[in-house]
Amino acid sequence: MDLFKFTRLFLTIAFLSTSFLYSEGHVYFSPEKISGYLESYTEQEKEEIAKDLQVVRSVCRVKEAGAKEKPFYLATAGGPGSRKSTILERFMRDHPAYQTGVYLDPDQRALKFMAHTYYAQSLNALQAASKPNYSDVSKAAYEKWRGASNYIAFTLLEEALQKRTDIIYGTTSTGSHVPEFLQKLQDVGYQITLVLSSCEDDVRKEAIEYRNSEQRFYQSTPEDAVAKGKVFPEKIGVYFDYADTIYLYWSDDLLAEERLGAIFDKGEIIIEPGCACAYDIFIAKYEEDREALRAEGKNLLSWEELVQKYLSRFKS
Repeated sequence: MDLFKFTRLFLTIAFLSTSFLYSEGHVYFSPEKISGYLESYTEQEKEEIAKDLQVVRSVCRVKEAGAKEKPFYLATAGGPGSRKSTILERFMRDHPAYQTGVYLDPDQRALKFMAHTYYAQSLNALQAASKPNYSDVSKAAYEKWRGASNYIAFTLLEEALQKRTDIIYGTTSTGSHVPEFLQKLQDVGYQITLVLSSCEDDVRKEAIEYRNSEQRFYQSTPEDAVAKGKVFPEKIGVYFDYADTIYLYWSDDLLAEERLGAIFDKGEIIIEPGCACAYDIFIAKYEEDREALRAEGKNLLSWEELVQKYLSRFKS
């Protein structure tokens, strides 16, 4: 057997081994759900994705992560462009207790490290020269490989869940599966900490424009980001239903450091000196969004009702 055929056989076996791992019993993400993200790819592309899975697993140090009796799940929540990744990484830097987890994210921790697919095939020199606007190249690359990045992120997230290791996850936390997923995390003994990021819609739009034009890392159009941001206030009630600890952050503009508004920690509300203003603005934005959604026939709890619902969970 020549080297090329041996390599293909090895990668196929590795791919099937990963699928077999989850067929033995999954915590939340079933093998069928995960493999569904690969339906649009050719067999050759799947082999390259399998290589990238190994790269991202190494970068995220999934194999090295140790099991915990009471692991934590730390995740972001917020609309596109609400500076979630920046806030999360600064949060990790400033909170040593949260630096031990497996750090995953379909964009920041998967797509950006997919050397065999995203970079080698869609962002190479030939592709970059194929269109007059590089932003179009970046957009095409994102749309081509986002399914693969989700496959990689969910594969590693399920692997981390099975190991019962600490998890740090960069996400909007606005998907339809979020309530069920957070409930599962509770059921299997995870301590849930959510970092909520909010700002004015114009700031989110500016953030997306900056990411697309300056950072050249396409994820969505500014218009799509603003529209998708409507889901975030709808899900805030879910966060108060399941999270043990919630940090509220408000961003005044794209380049200024975010401001901590409040910490909800196991039934206690902590507002540190100088934080009340950011907390009030966070609430005002939620109530503004709530009124806009009411006009669409969607009735959300008031902020005060959300707070009381959260506090009631921890009353003895």
